[in-house]
Amino acid sequence: MRDVVIAITAASYSGNKGAAAMLQSSIHQLHERYGERLNIHLMSVYPREDKKQLPHDFVKIVPAKPEQLLFFAFPMAVLHRALRWCGPIRKLLEKNKIIKAYRNTDLVIDEAGISFVDSRGFVMNTYAFVCAAVPLLLGTPVVKYSQAMGTFCNPYNRFLAKWILPKLKLVCARGQGTYDNLRGIGVTENVKLCADGAFTMADDREQQKKVDQRCGTDDFYKGTVVGLSISSVVEKKCGKLGIDYQKVMVQFIEYLNQLGYGVLMIANAARIHSVKPRNNDLLVGDAIYDKLPDKSKIRWYHEEMEAEEIREYISRCHYLVASRFHAMIGALEKKVPVLLIGWSHKYQEVLDMFELGQYAADFSNLDLESLQKSFETFVADEAKIRQKLEKNHNKVIESSYQNIRLIGDVVDETLQKPYKKPKLLDLKDPERYIGSFLALRKGYAADAGIREYAASGGMVTALLCNMLRRGDIDGAWVTKTCFVDGELTYHTYMAVTEQEIRDASSSVYMSIPMLKHLDILENFQGKAAVVLTPCAMRGFSAILDKRPELKEKVVLKLGLYCSGAHDPKATTLSMKKAGIPTQGAKRLYYRRGHWRGTSSVVYEDGSKKEFSYAKLVCAYKNAYFFEKSGCMCCKDHFASSADISFGDIWLKEMKQEDIKHTSCVIRSQKALDYLNQAVADGDLCVSHMNGRDMVRSQKRALVFKYNCADRSSKRKWNHKLAYFLAEKNRKFSIEKEGQLEKLPSWFIYYYMCFIRVLLSF
Repeated sequence: MRDVVIAITAASYSGNKGAAAMLQSSIHQLHERYGERLNIHLMSVYPREDKKQLPHDFVKIVPAKPEQLLFFAFPMAVLHRALRWCGPIRKLLEKNKIIKAYRNTDLVIDEAGISFVDSRGFVMNTYAFVCAAVPLLLGTPVVKYSQAMGTFCNPYNRFLAKWILPKLKLVCARGQGTYDNLRGIGVTENVKLCADGAFTMADDREQQKKVDQRCGTDDFYKGTVVGLSISSVVEKKCGKLGIDYQKVMVQFIEYLNQLGYGVLMIANAARIHSVKPRNNDLLVGDAIYDKLPDKSKIRWYHEEMEAEEIREYISRCHYLVASRFHAMIGALEKKVPVLLIGWSHKYQEVLDMFELGQYAADFSNLDLESLQKSFETFVADEAKIRQKLEKNHNKVIESSYQNIRLIGDVVDETLQKPYKKPKLLDLKDPERYIGSFLALRKGYAADAGIREYAASGGMVTALLCNMLRRGDIDGAWVTKTCFVDGELTYHTYMAVTEQEIRDASSSVYMSIPMLKHLDILENFQGKAAVVLTPCAMRGFSAILDKRPELKEKVVLKLGLYCSGAHDPKATTLSMKKAGIPTQGAKRLYYRRGHWRGTSSVVYEDGSKKEFSYAKLVCAYKNAYFFEKSGCMCCKDHFASSADISFGDIWLKEMKQEDIKHTSCVIRSQKALDYLNQAVADGDLCVSHMNGRDMVRSQKRALVFKYNCADRSSKRKWNHKLAYFLAEKNRKFSIEKEGQLEKLPSWFIYYYMCFIRVLLSF
């Protein structure tokens, strides 16, 4: 199955927690639908803050601030559309992170909440237009998550909406008012009525425990609490009309206290480190709180809470008086009676779904007297309000679920459409190369001592040590390099202690006939894990299928990615070129250290000599000298017969990481369980990896196996040439080893680089 890559725009975790609630709800439901295949690009207005608050490792933050979108991405998208026939210019434009993200996306979900509204003005309506226009210009379909739109009386706003909205795959209208506004400008065919997406945000147990703990130790919450959601937006709008919002709120809180209510002030939009009022109610909240003479009956937390945490506090309230839209949504979802002080039809149309539209007051008439009167009527109608909340709750929740159901149908339709065969690798179909899998992960051993001797992140060693420590296995069948009488060879054995497992860390880049040593496993008394290369694992799995007693002994099969097995001469020639003696040598480490690493030989006397892996061993190996003939056309790169397989991550972005990572392909539930247990025990640090990145990380090896070596399909000239040279090199190293030895190492290195270039396009 293909990966599903979805970009979400006009939403963030930081700032407006209503946007965070919609974001959490949509991502949760999409993940339930697509599981491990799902990858999210969050086009973030607050990229730095969102990275800190990111709760999912399959979500990638892409900086997309309004100025970046308006002044860079939009004109570049126009150029991309106009010059899409020109490959070099198109590729240059796709260097931009926003353009690149949208080009690698199957669908864009616009979660603006409110857009194309006359009162939003020129700038905000232009921004709403550009949010949808950029991906459309790049050929990526767009849908609008449930949101308020209209009115469309302003000519400019009307023009933008009429031009862009019909081009979207789906427009979810948040209520009847929005639906009628869209019909008024002739946008009907792609419009569906869906309740706000935040209604279906799942509760979070950790946030529930956090709120329970605070409320359980504060007598304030034993009384009757009225929640008061204050708003910097309403304050600004009141200021333009000469209304002192802060003064009215202070007086209203004192009025509520006189009636015997405790008041919980809530900031449903917060940016804890910002001094700007946009998407930040903390400033107005602080100002109101400071003006209150008696704070004993008030609770105000100057914090940036999670959306789920805010909703938990609202559920502790008897009533909510709200100036923030999604605070209202939280109250309605928790069946808490809510009185609105709003500024748009977006409040009214949602309350109408509960038959409670009369409890929305317009900010333009805000004063203490009118607010007191509205509250008195509201309290008197409490029984009727609660009855209507119960009556309409399930219907509204079901309507909210329709958002992702409808969007999922659009995604599925998009995935089924044929696309041009890629020139290199089909990143949209990772299973073609990886095979079937349950999950993909990247990570590293938490123990720096393990990582020090590992070729990459040390995940294999850390996982085996964890399984041994927990008693899941009694030993692991492993292999390491050694020298016998000055000759490079190998030693394979059953490691029964953590130290013996650690001793076998680091990759071995030479051909080893492991199945000739099957008696080591047969004679072992206990449960075992095995570590094998793809070809050995295929043969081993076939043996297990015929021998149930041996199969029962093997707890887990760990595979290693392999681009080809080489004769030990590829290594010994490299050592000779580097002037590394073999006399007295004890152990060879092919790669240690960051990125490609350094090769080293450890001697019996404890001394060590290092030489370049990249310019010697890697050069001979990646130019296909000394490679086994059967490896030239083998496509089992990711060890498809293993329960879990591991390998390097050759991605440019990973080079910037302080700690080198390993990637892994998980093919069985037991492998996933063992991996998760090692993470829970603190032995592994692991995060999600998507299929596209997994394929990209092994790009040149896969291009060689699937494009160059496959003579059954039409091949590009450079791929033909790469395979021709590789085969010539393999034969030359076997037939004329002496002549190869005379060639300078710098020539071999640059020759290898030339072949790698041929595999890159």
